Amino acid sequence: MVPPDLRPSDPLVARDIYEGRFSLGGRVIETHGASPFAVEPPSPIWEERIHGFRWLRHLQGADSDLASANARALVNDWMQGPGRSLSGPAWKLGVTAARVIAWMQYSRLLLTNSDHDFYRRFMASLSRQVRFLRGLSPSMNDDVEALAVRIALCFASQVLPTAGRVERMAARNLEQQLRLQILADGGHVNRCPETLAELLADLLPLAQCYVSASKPVPQEIIRAIDRMYPALRFYRHGDGHLAMFHGAGHNNTELTAAVLRHDQNGARPMSHAPHSGYQRLALGDTVIIADTGLPPSGVHASFGHASCLAFEMSSGRQRIVVNSGVDRLNREKYRALARMTAAHSTVVVEDTSSARFVRFGAGRPDEAMRSVAGPSTVQIERDSEADAPAFVAQHDGYVRPFGVWHERSMTLLDGGKRVDGRDRLKPARASGSAVERHYDIRFHLHPAIRPEMVGVSTVRLVSNHGEVWHFKASPGDVAIEDSIQFSGVAGPVRTRQIVVSATFPAIPTIGWRFQRN
Repeated sequence: MVPPDLRPSDPLVARDIYEGRFSLGGRVIETHGASPFAVEPPSPIWEERIHGFRWLRHLQGADSDLASANARALVNDWMQGPGRSLSGPAWKLGVTAARVIAWMQYSRLLLTNSDHDFYRRFMASLSRQVRFLRGLSPSMNDDVEALAVRIALCFASQVLPTAGRVERMAARNLEQQLRLQILADGGHVNRCPETLAELLADLLPLAQCYVSASKPVPQEIIRAIDRMYPALRFYRHGDGHLAMFHGAGHNNTELTAAVLRHDQNGARPMSHAPHSGYQRLALGDTVIIADTGLPPSGVHASFGHASCLAFEMSSGRQRIVVNSGVDRLNREKYRALARMTAAHSTVVVEDTSSARFVRFGAGRPDEAMRSVAGPSTVQIERDSEADAPAFVAQHDGYVRPFGVWHERSMTLLDGGKRVDGRDRLKPARASGSAVERHYDIRFHLHPAIRPEMVGVSTVRLVSNHGEVWHFKASPGDVAIEDSIQFSGVAGPVRTRQIVVSATFPAIPTIGWRFQRN
């Protein structure tokens, strides 16, 4: 059995690979005849992807004897190099899981017209990698990497000769992880929107394996897929990109579209995701997605950002207000900055983040983060009127350091042509707070948006498509400042932001509006 693959392929990439040019994770390496597994990797993400072998899909898409021979030569290089050991970047559990799935999905490409020696060594290496995952999987944390490993082992139980007991155990273990990690509203417990597309791209082919073998698909796989489809649509802007919250950055719109094409029920996006902690306002072609949840905790805190009550806004195929996202090419270089509240479109009190994350354990990887301070309560009220969807929410992330709650309300009006918002700081105690606190409301703009001041409190926003919006706020001081989008296609890019500044308690409430011409 050969599992299907939903990931799009590109024949031009196949040609690049044949010529020794490997473009992965935004970095390009010319091997000049050397093995790509022997060159100095330009970034950690490039290294993970070269060893993950998902790029074999481009060679399979080329559908030629030359592509097949090229694929075999590259797999042979890996087996004679990194594949000989059980350590190093090539043997990270998540990377190994991706490689196991890829080798099974592209086995027809690799084994058609291959000689017996290659077939024997390929199957031996694949079986060894499966045993490696099977041996270490019980000691893993219940995180997204563990879920990827369980999916890979379930694939292996359907594709490779497997004892019935082992097959049943693989299904049970995967179902357990799905119950732990996929929330009732379809979101992942790490709160990262990108996670859903990646998981569906593997779960859908896995379900097809069971169908092709005339076996019942495990019920938890079906339930997870059915919940995840509307959740994935929930996070999607009009241009196909997923909202940039909690570790999401520039994402693969082609993968998201490919996954959604297999949604036979045509699931509509939800209006709110109470378990995942998000709100969605949609009217006309305007979409607003807001973070109204607590930062992810425990082993999932590595995805966490101090983004409570931040939002993103798009109009048609143009994103207007965004968060800074993360740099997918070098996630750790700017991760500390990207986590800060100031990197999100929300209120920042005294230049301090509403949540704080620290790395525990000397010598442990930077992913070993834990949340040590931040909101413990987010209160939400939603109005789902068809012609004026709205919500009001408040969080206590600033109560402990500054004695104030942050409350934000947003309403979408006039068929999506107007957004009314209000931010308010409220004293945590009835006696009030006499201490002055400076605060800023930040609205990070997509790089395609050009802002200019019109008067003292109005900003004119023009998109590359020629669409014009006006932003106005009162009271408070309105300014345009430099910003950065960490999630640019090739790394961080300069952009602009609107900043509304005031002092509490003199100005506790600021109203603002986006109006489309």
